[in-house]
Amino acid sequence: MPHVVIKAIKGATEEQKKEAAIQIREVLKNTMGKAEKHTSVSIEEYTFDEWPSVYNENIKDKPNVILKPGYTDPVTFA
Repeated sequence: MPHVVIKAIKGATEEQKKEAAIQIREVLKNTMGKAEKHTSVSIEEYTFDEWPSVYNENIKDKPNVILKPGYTDPVTFA
């Protein structure tokens, strides 16, 4: 029963968020054999000012982050 949480900077439309969730559910079905009825996806949105906190708590130095971002400074994204 996977539950995927997307943490992102605010700005996507409701339609874009729904489409992203549908595609993620489809990928989990195709790559991991997870049934659509067992998969849920939520999206948490943050401002640029809030992002450093998200980065430091959820991304930085976390061994479970499989795909690391191409930046190390969550303020300048450099």
